[in-house]
Amino acid sequence: MISRRIHRDQSGLLSIEELFKRYYPRLFEFAYHLLENEEEAEDLVQDAFVIFWEQRAHIAMNDQVVKSYLYTTIKHDALNRIRHGKVIKNYQKNYPPVLVDEKQVIDELIHSEVLGELMEALEKLPKGCSMVCRLGYLEGLKNPQIAELMGLSIHTVKSQKQRALTLLKQRLKPELFSVLIAILFR
Repeated sequence: MISRRIHRDQSGLLSIEELFKRYYPRLFEFAYHLLENEEEAEDLVQDAFVIFWEQRAHIAMNDQVVKSYLYTTIKHDALNRIRHGKVIKNYQKNYPPVLVDEKQVIDELIHSEVLGELMEALEKLPKGCSMVCRLGYLEGLKNPQIAELMGLSIHTVKSQKQRALTLLKQRLKPELFSVLIAILFR
C-alpha cells in the first residue's frame, strides 16, 4: 500500500485546515465512542490537533504517522479523562456534598468577620484585660477558672471583663459592637 504524503502550503508547513478537514470526523467518532460525551469528544479532538501542531517538527509528515499520532493522543487523553471521572465519581459516592443553606453561609460569614474585628480590637487592649476577655468570652471559662488560671481575684476578673467591654465599645463601630454582644452572650 502506498502511503499518501501530507500536502504542505507554500511555506512548506503542513496545513492545519487540511489536516482538520481530513481527520476530524473520524477522530471525533473515535473520541465520542470512548467518552460517550459530545462536548468532551470535541474538546479532546481539538486538543489532539493542538498537541500535534505544537509537535509537528518532530513527526514524520506521512499520512499513516499523522493519523496514528492523532489517534494515540486521543486514546491516551480519553483514558485519562475516564480514569479521572471514575476518581471523581468514587469520591462523590464516598463523600456526598454537604448542602448548606444561604442563611447559614451568611451567618457564618458575619460571625467570622465579627470575630476578626474582635481579634484586632483585643490586640489593642491592655494585656491583662485582653487575656481575661479572651478566656471569658472566647474560650468560655467561668470567672473562678480565669481567676485561678491567671492568679487574680474574682473581683479583678469581673472588673477586667467590664473594662474590656467598655474599651471595645469605644473602639468598635456601634453596629459591630451590637453584633459582638449578641454573639458573646448567646
